[in-house]
Amino acid sequence: MAQDVVKHCSLWIVFSFFYLSGLQMAVIMSIDGQSEPTLWQTLLYTFLFNALIGHLITKYEKLWPFLASIVISLFGVIGFGVFFGDKLAGYSYELIIGLVLSLPFATFLVKELKSKNFDTNS
Repeated sequence: MAQDVVKHCSLWIVFSFFYLSGLQMAVIMSIDGQSEPTLWQTLLYTFLFNALIGHLITKYEKLWPFLASIVISLFGVIGFGVFFGDKLAGYSYELIIGLVLSLPFATFLVKELKSKNFDTNS
């Protein structure tokens, strides 16, 4: 069991590096797409990106998708984005906190939506 967790966490940390590249592009595009950028609109636009990533996490990670989203978010945004790479270091703390919380929340919502049975015949 412990080896499985370590193996999965290692894969999630590698994925978080690539997640940061996409997230950084989503943040730049969301800020550039607004005439007067606000924190809430930027978080809303990047939430759409995180919903797509949440879909991929729930599709491929069957054991612990919510834990995977937490590890990917923390290592991607805080680890590679702020400490190791300085790619997100120039942004406000509020935006960084919002980005960290956005992926786990999006993954939770996607998982809940996928678990619902939308049977229209009944």
